[in-house]
Amino acid sequence: MKSIKSTAKIKCEFSLQNGTPLAGSKVWLDFPERIQLRQSFSNLSCVKATHSLFSLQQVLLYLIAGWMVGCQRLFHFRTIQQDPLLQRFLGGRCPHHSLLYKELTRI
Repeated sequence: MKSIKSTAKIKCEFSLQNGTPLAGSKVWLDFPERIQLRQSFSNLSCVKATHSLFSLQQVLLYLIAGWMVGCQRLFHFRTIQQDPLLQRFLGGRCPHHSLLYKELTRI
């Protein structure tokens, strides 16, 4: 499993060559990192299967990042699932929006 990438290591470029609809959200993605939210989520005692693709902290950070950029319902997460900035922030992949329903039910 890839770890979550620090937003300080994500390069900012002021051109439209690699622009994404969520390019301005890097500022919002810095906030959970500054308050060390990922480390707080690692203290949660919710055990997942060993073959799961996404850890609980990745799913929770994805939910928070999505709500910060305007996803009001879980179904709206399908629009940001392929965004390169969020994928880079989460370590390469974003969970499918149907997985979010299962994870919230399990929690």
